[in-house]
Amino acid sequence: MVAFKISYYDVIDLLNLPEDISIDELDNLFSYAKSEIEEHDLADEGYIKVDCKTSNRPDIWGVEGLVREVSGAIGLHEGLPDISAEPSGFVIEVDPRIKSVRPYIACSLIRGVRFSDFLIKQLIQLQEKVDFSYGRRRSRSSIGVYNANMIQSPIFYGLVPRSSSFFPLGYNEKMTLGEILVRHEKGIEYGHILPSEGDLPILRDVNRVVLSMPPIINSNDVGRVNEETNDVLVEVTGTNLEVVKVVNTLMTQTLRDRGGKVYSVEIHYPKNHGEAPTTLVTPETEPYEMEVNPKNIENYLSLNLTVEDIIKLLRKRRLEAISKNGSLLVKYPPYRVDLLHWVDVAEEAAIAYGYMNIEPARSEVPTIGGLSSRTTSENYVREILSGCALQEVLNFTLTDPDKLTTLMGYDDEALTNCIQVTNPVSLTYSVMRNRILPGLLDFLSRNTHNEYPQYLFEVGEVVMIEGDSVRTINKAAVTLADSDVSFEHCHSILETLIQGLGTTYKLEAIRSAEFIHGRTARIITEGKEVGIIGEVSPELLENWEVFIPVAAFEIDLSLIPTLNLPPIETSESLE
Repeated sequence: MVAFKISYYDVIDLLNLPEDISIDELDNLFSYAKSEIEEHDLADEGYIKVDCKTSNRPDIWGVEGLVREVSGAIGLHEGLPDISAEPSGFVIEVDPRIKSVRPYIACSLIRGVRFSDFLIKQLIQLQEKVDFSYGRRRSRSSIGVYNANMIQSPIFYGLVPRSSSFFPLGYNEKMTLGEILVRHEKGIEYGHILPSEGDLPILRDVNRVVLSMPPIINSNDVGRVNEETNDVLVEVTGTNLEVVKVVNTLMTQTLRDRGGKVYSVEIHYPKNHGEAPTTLVTPETEPYEMEVNPKNIENYLSLNLTVEDIIKLLRKRRLEAISKNGSLLVKYPPYRVDLLHWVDVAEEAAIAYGYMNIEPARSEVPTIGGLSSRTTSENYVREILSGCALQEVLNFTLTDPDKLTTLMGYDDEALTNCIQVTNPVSLTYSVMRNRILPGLLDFLSRNTHNEYPQYLFEVGEVVMIEGDSVRTINKAAVTLADSDVSFEHCHSILETLIQGLGTTYKLEAIRSAEFIHGRTARIITEGKEVGIIGEVSPELLENWEVFIPVAAFEIDLSLIPTLNLPPIETSESLE
């Protein structure tokens, strides 16, 4: 969810709405852009605070994108927006060495924008929202806007020594790049993105005029946009080429909507520079395409829609569609990163049709909702452990493999019975956990700054491979962290849990690399080993950087006979 402030009067002017339109009516229009009015103050400043309810539409995180979306719903503008651009003659030369630091850049030139103090503030707000959320706090992408009339092509994007200097934005003294990282507020905030040693990125033109130090700060002259500025160069650098192009395109479109004329910039990349071609022209000026079966949309929405009906609805969503051999060729702007599947196109048609106009259908399943027996059993375990004055923790089932191996004192062979994600977005979430305890130790390691005692528990699912099958079972784990915590304290909680579950148990001393010798035991119920209990070894605590005694136990709830938590087995192919 992204919230931003806009002007009520600016909105009604851009949408040609009557000045007496109510906030409720405006709120209904904003719903077409998946947004709602959170608060407003028309009597004083005339502002509206908008809350965008989707995180995958950075193009509508400002008034221009919001208006662009709503204008289709009210019939002011329909079909694809203009995304054309004429060549500017500007060229960016990319240094091969930048590949290892911040490899990609996209640019555009926009002329004839009539900047005002209000428009500059709106542009900065959008820039900050996109940098923070979609750009992941500038680590994935960051935006720079410059006075184009102070720049001469070609522009150099590459690495220079840390001793290089320029006047950073907001300062009237020259600072070296190294000094900016430790003295400038933006350098302190975002300096961790750049390497701690070696040369640093910079943008400068053919006359060696410095534009900025991406992604930290602009220069104090070229990088300052004011009310006298009419022509701007928009630049986006980052670590993901597609993200960089999308952000550049949406910022370009924003300034186009404010009356600017767009010109493209040619970027020259070295050979074998990641995903980049040797020559890239930005912004993108061709719509993306997707082929969709109109019957899928009709059936999915349970509406009697002709192909012509669907085309009209999509045009209201600022898309274009052409009937082609029984299919629909849907065209959409390059900044629409949310359209990945025909279901997304069906959603666009539903929004244009109006959810309020779709008649609800009764469910044909003659059942009454309620908690499953598994959930009831899990909740009973939670109730017992909560009654022991423990705090519940909920960790993700997907986790970092290092948390199951290296930090627990094992090598990678410990992952042989784990489900691993083939193409993970991040290694942090690349394997499904087969234990609960590592997640609790990770929680303790992240909360060493909080006061003790920290008494935690978690009840949840773990997933394991056994032969050709996958077993999903429920486990519970407890960690007690305090200066005087002991095996006996942890044992008393285990005793309470087992008694509360209406069964019996016994302990047998064992050796375990995870726990202190002589303070470790296996938990046995009805002849089956169901878990382990002990005082966590100092070596393991050092791995997790937890510097206080911890006692813990973990049990397999599927082996407790009084609980209705049998394993869920899947025998499908694991290829």
